Parts: sequence; structure tokens; C-alpha cells
Amino acid sequence: MRTLTTFLLSTALLAQAPSAGQPPAASGSPGSDAQNSSDVPGLKSTVSMSELMLEMVFPTSNDLFYVGRNENRTDKEWLDFRREMLTLAESANLMMAPNRARDKDRWMRDAKLLRDVGEKAYKLAKARDVAGLKGLNDELYESCQSCHEHYRPGYTRR
Repeated sequence: MRTLTTFLLSTALLAQAPSAGQPPAASGSPGSDAQNSSDVPGLKSTVSMSELMLEMVFPTSNDLFYVGRNENRTDKEWLDFRREMLTLAESANLMMAPNRARDKDRWMRDAKLLRDVGEKAYKLAKARDVAGLKGLNDELYESCQSCHEHYRPGYTRR
């Protein structure tokens, strides 16, 4: 169900994206999940950024961080894992939506790092490449750390 929801949200975002050659809409004030909802007609956040992190990004990133705990997955478990990695990649696109993006510089770069890791993880999950998936830990860690360091109040790099 979570994967279907992510797919539908992502599809809606793509359908509402500005056409090629048009600059993206300006973002509003940091921290506001309701910012600039008028920039993309019909775009509305269902949850806060914190809830998006807790409900989508955190569990799917943990699935990748701990991929080595279950190297003998069944076909169904691989399918579920592949869907989780797609959710991870697409969650970055949700973070880049005009009503969520905190700015057009650092925020977008950090979100793209997460999307890049998610895309790689999705491809590796399709190939059932556990070693390759384990090799993404540093990239995933860096994408999380960089964003948290810049946008999560009181967070310090570990």
C-alpha cells in the first residue's frame, strides 16, 4: 500500500512539473510544508516533513543500511525490498517538490544524493546484488548526514 501511495504521489508530481525550458517555481520560507502550494495546482502535502521522514525515508533507508541481515531472501522478500528501494528513491522527489523544498541549492543537492542512492539501490535490488547494496552504505550515510547537518536543528555530525 505504501508503494502504491508513493507511486501515485510521484506520478502526480511529474504530471504537475513545469515543462522543459520553464524555470521551477520559487520556494517559500524554510520549514513550511504548506509553502507555495499554489505554484503547482493541486499539489498538497499529506504529511509534515517529519512524518515523511519517519514514515518513508527512515524505514526504507534502514532496510538498505541493514540489507546484510537477510542475504537469503525469498522471491517475495526481494520484490518487497525492491519496492522499498523505489520508495526510497521516490521519497527524494517528494522532498524536492516546490511545497517541500527548503531552498534551491543545498536542499536540492542533498535530496538528489538520496535519490541517486535510491535509484542505485533499486537497480541492485532488481539484480539481487547484496554486495552492491552493502556498498551503498557510505553514500546513503552521507546523504542523510549532509541534509540533517544543514536542516535539522540541533543535529551534529557523528
